[in-house]
Amino acid sequence: MNKNVYAESSVKPSQINELIGYIRSFRRYPKGYRALHLHFSVLDRLHQQPHHRRSIATAFNKLIQTDEGKLFWLDPFDLFFISKNCSHTKLEKAKFDAFRSVSDSPVLKRIIENGKDNELCDWYELEDDYDKFLNIVETIANAPKKSIGNNESEKNPSLQNLMANLDFDTAEVPKGIIQKKEPFIKKEPTVPNYNHIFPKEVIPVMGPVQLDKLERNIVNIDLISMIREQNICVVIDEITPQIVFSKRYVSLGEINKSLLPGYNISGDKWLFQRLTKTFDSKVMQSLINNKNFPDHVLSINMNVQSVLTNEFDVFIKKQKELSDHPLILEITLFDIMSDLTEYYQVQQKLTKLGCKICISNMDIQSLYVLDRELINVDFLKIKWNNLYRSSVNQHEKKKIISAIENQGKMRVVLSNCDSEQALNFGRSIGIVMYQGFEVDKLQGL
Repeated sequence: MNKNVYAESSVKPSQINELIGYIRSFRRYPKGYRALHLHFSVLDRLHQQPHHRRSIATAFNKLIQTDEGKLFWLDPFDLFFISKNCSHTKLEKAKFDAFRSVSDSPVLKRIIENGKDNELCDWYELEDDYDKFLNIVETIANAPKKSIGNNESEKNPSLQNLMANLDFDTAEVPKGIIQKKEPFIKKEPTVPNYNHIFPKEVIPVMGPVQLDKLERNIVNIDLISMIREQNICVVIDEITPQIVFSKRYVSLGEINKSLLPGYNISGDKWLFQRLTKTFDSKVMQSLINNKNFPDHVLSINMNVQSVLTNEFDVFIKKQKELSDHPLILEITLFDIMSDLTEYYQVQQKLTKLGCKICISNMDIQSLYVLDRELINVDFLKIKWNNLYRSSVNQHEKKKIISAIENQGKMRVVLSNCDSEQALNFGRSIGIVMYQGFEVDKLQGL
C-alpha cells in the first residue's frame, strides 16, 4: 500500500495549510465532495497522544483508499476528513469507529452521557456549503494560537454548549497556616466555554461489575410488571389520534431505580448495548409465555445480535402463531453502525421473515444524512429534544422538511413527545406520526 501523506502521521500537526490548498483545488467543481469536522480537541490531554491520533485515523483508512479521502489534523487535535462521492453510511461508520477508539476518555463519556455526542461532528455538503466551509477553515488558520479556542467557539456556537472548563479543587491547606489572599484577576478564557454540561454531581456510570450484577438480577425476575406500552399514532389537528402500531418496552427507569440504584445504566453505550440483549431475551419470553400480543401491529426493541440467536427463531415462530400482523423491530443507529456487515445479514433474515425494521433514537439532523432505502429500513424514529426549537435554523428546517417528504411522512415518527411544544415542532416540519406521554394524554390514557 502506497503511503498517503493525508492519512495518519506521527508528525506533529497542524496541516491547516495543506487543508486550505486542497479545498481550493476543487473550488470550481465541488459536486460530490463531503467534509467532516471532528472536534477531538475537547478530549482530555491524556487521550490526545500520538497513538490516539493513529487509532482515530485508522477508522478512515479504507475511505482514503477507495473514496478519494483525505485526512487533515489541526493544532488543537481537531480532525477534518474530505471525501468524494462517499456515501453517508460509510462516513457514519468511520465516524463511529473513530470515536470508539477513544471511548475510554472520561470527557467523551460525559459528553455522551449528556446526549451531546452529535455536536462532536460537523457535516458539510460542499456542493452547497463550499464557501461557508472554506471561510471556517480560513478563520481557524488566521486565528492567533493563544486564542484559537475562542475563535472556535465563535465559529461554532454549538460547541459552546458542548465542553467545559473543569474546576479543579484546590489542595487542602494545613491547619494553622494562613493563606495570603491574592487579588482577583479576571482571566480571559482560552478554550470554548462549555461549562454547563458538566454537572457538579454526576451519577456514576455502570461499569462491568455493576453490569454483571444487574444481568444476574434480571435473569431471576419476572419483567412483566416492568413492561410498558405506548401507541404510535397519526396526530393531525384536532382529530382523535389514530393508532398505527403499539410499542412494548422495558421501563429502564424502574430497572435502574429498583435493581441498580446509584448508577446510570445507559451511560456507557457499549455496556448498555450488551445489557439490551438481556432485555431482549426477557421481553420475548414474556410476550410468548403470556400470549400478550395486541390486536394491531406490535413493535419491540431489538439488538442486532439478538436476531441471530435460536431464542429469536423460537420467538418469531410463536409470534406468527399468536398474531396475524407483521412485527416491527426497533434497532438503534448506534447498534447498526457498530457492525454494518452483521446488520445486513440480520436485515436479510428479517426481510425473509416478513418483519419490519425501525431505526430508533435518531437525532433530527440524521433525517437528511441517512438514506432509509440504502439500509433497507421501514421506519425512522426521531427522539424529541427541546433544544431543537432553538438550535434548528430556517435553512436546516428546509432540509429537514425536504428529507421527510423524501423519506415518506408515514415512515417518520417523533418519539418522546412529552409536551405540546414537541407536537407543534413536529407539525412545523411535516411529521404526522408521534409517540410519547403527550400523545397518551390526547388518547385519554
